Amino acid sequence: MRKRIPADATRLGMYIDGFDTSWFKTPFLRHHFEIKSPDQIEKIVESGVAYVYIDTDKGLDVVSDKESKEPPAQVKKAPATPASDAPKKDVQPDDKAYTDYILAMDDMLQVDKLSLIEATSVGFELFVKTGMDIVPLTATRNKKGDSVITREVLNAPGELLISRSDAQKYREYLTEAMNAVSAAQSQVSKNMLIKENAKMLVHDLFNDPGSPAKMEACKDTVENVISSIIDTKGLITNLFTVNKHDYYVYTHSVNVSVFSVATAIALGIQAEGELFAIGMGSLLHDIGMSTIPPEVLHKPLQRLTDFEVGLLRGHVYEGLDIVKLYKGITPETLLPLLEHHENLMGTGYPVGLKGDKLHLSGRIISVTNTYDQLTTSRPGFNAISPFEALTYLRDHKDLYDADILKEFITVLGKSGQ
Repeated sequence: MRKRIPADATRLGMYIDGFDTSWFKTPFLRHHFEIKSPDQIEKIVESGVAYVYIDTDKGLDVVSDKESKEPPAQVKKAPATPASDAPKKDVQPDDKAYTDYILAMDDMLQVDKLSLIEATSVGFELFVKTGMDIVPLTATRNKKGDSVITREVLNAPGELLISRSDAQKYREYLTEAMNAVSAAQSQVSKNMLIKENAKMLVHDLFNDPGSPAKMEACKDTVENVISSIIDTKGLITNLFTVNKHDYYVYTHSVNVSVFSVATAIALGIQAEGELFAIGMGSLLHDIGMSTIPPEVLHKPLQRLTDFEVGLLRGHVYEGLDIVKLYKGITPETLLPLLEHHENLMGTGYPVGLKGDKLHLSGRIISVTNTYDQLTTSRPGFNAISPFEALTYLRDHKDLYDADILKEFITVLGKSGQ
């Protein structure tokens, strides 16, 4: 049952089914979710929203009329810290947890569960990440001591990670595993191989952005992506990562490149040079993030200082400076990198380009980059569903090109999204 209640009557366990106000006046991108933390309640109360809608079939109801008129105890704030006792920097009780998490993640690579084939064995350790907890995966071992990929492994909650030092072993496993699949699965298996290798290449490049050899390898990857999409008439199954429980710049970069190339082809772009510029520029669009300290890059958005927001926004020009060092990078390749945070209204950055001042590749990546960001969780932000993300893009046609969005939806539809 859908019920309208005062915002200050919300409590843990309720299922929010909408807000009695405009989307823009709320602190949430998603308007249908279960309240799981006091922070969510505090955000609702502090937003000034007078009423919310709850679904009592999916969550808790109000307990009584009296409770619906009084703010619950968990949203009451502690007395303000006296200025003389205030900490000198933004230190939160969970800072150490975030620091430990960042250090651990810096040595890990995310792997797609779909790349692992049941009953095969792997010569490297697998780890499971749920939230900020990373633990070794308990797996069945063969006589050699290698982990056997079982149904339990493939169904393990959370994401699978490997140590960065095992990247080459994972590459070797991918090649062997994909060669063993049936002919009927050859193309989707090939796509998986292209995508997983692309992720590792981008990861390597971002850790060594001055490497010409790694840049050349990324060029080959983009050409493979383009060829695969053309050969399959726009089908991008297995070329991008679907279930993204956390933000990894290398996974995001590959997804955006695949989405952008497929959308460009759907728009009728056929010239190889133009497609390559869009694909390569999209793959490198966040390379400037390699200059951002990990403790800033992985920090929850709500906790970023103005200075740190400036650092993040500076990744566009930092990326430009990096890519311009390489020979053979055309001006057209730089356009997706420069314009992926611009929009039709001119309220984006770094320049604030407006309307037809945005190039076609800039308008494409504006859509694909936003979509992948919205559908990816990260510290301080829970991903929204593909449908909700596309609805958001559709409802903001003043920011995003409607014709490009239409073709992008077609591309996703072919892949089952």
